[in-house]
Amino acid sequence: MIKVGIIDYGVGNIHSLNKSFKSIGYRSIKSYEPSILETCDVMVLPGVGSFPYAMKQLTKSNLDKFIIDQSKNKKPIIGICLGMQLLTEKSEENGEHNGLGIIPGQIKNNLNSDYHIGWNNIEIQKEASFIKKFNNHEFFFNHGYSFVGQSKYILSKTYFGESFASVIMKDKTIGFQFHPEKSQKAGLQLLKSTINFLSKKND
Repeated sequence: MIKVGIIDYGVGNIHSLNKSFKSIGYRSIKSYEPSILETCDVMVLPGVGSFPYAMKQLTKSNLDKFIIDQSKNKKPIIGICLGMQLLTEKSEENGEHNGLGIIPGQIKNNLNSDYHIGWNNIEIQKEASFIKKFNNHEFFFNHGYSFVGQSKYILSKTYFGESFASVIMKDKTIGFQFHPEKSQKAGLQLLKSTINFLSKKND
């Protein structure tokens, strides 16, 4: 059975994610200990709140270095909402702050300066096997900042005043700007498709 490790650093919807992964047939554990997380097949970085506070929490526990090292060692990683943003190089939220630098690009204020909360569809930009069947499906968003980077890292876009990146990917690291775990059946199916894809890619 595939084992999913949720990085527990005090910022994120841990309980909901844990429940979601178990409901779709995975063994799911939450931990802040690298020795436990590195035994997992896929790691998930959740996140709710502000970028600088979240990075401070990761740095304080040395989880930032651990996540970067795991990425270099080709460990599959999924970032969700703020967790996705932390995977990038830096953010302009409340000043300029460095991220984990795993996926090239920056986090900037939403293009139309409005906070985006609610259901919206994704438009697939690249025909990656795990995501193509979810074109035009709706997912739940809750964010005031968005990813800006090269198109080669953008798997899908979403329109909210202007288009922004809603799914990004580099190598074995994938980020969702929305919350799959709060997106009902489609969200759970997407999580399952993504984890299966990353696990096969990890063989």
